[in-house]
Amino acid sequence: MCGHLELRTTSTDGVVSRTENIRYLVVNAPSAYDILLGRPTLNRLRAVVSTRHMKIKFPNLGGKVITIKSDKKEAKRCYENSLKTKRGVFMVTTK
Repeated sequence: MCGHLELRTTSTDGVVSRTENIRYLVVNAPSAYDILLGRPTLNRLRAVVSTRHMKIKFPNLGGKVITIKSDKKEAKRCYENSLKTKRGVFMVTTK
């Protein structure tokens, strides 16, 4: 584990947006993902996640729904690349 940092993060779908302070845990480990959002953050955002549709929806502060969609081709490419890398076992512990 490298530590954590809190960043002011803006999410937008191009129409509506929302800005929140989100605390990120920084680790040095290979991953196909840029970030992983944990349950506390998803709950605070009141988010609904669909892994099948590769979307996350949550309200902005005015009540309008923000829909974040992933790029299916990019996700597939990242997943395939992650299978090619030799993986070790990583353990993250907290103090």
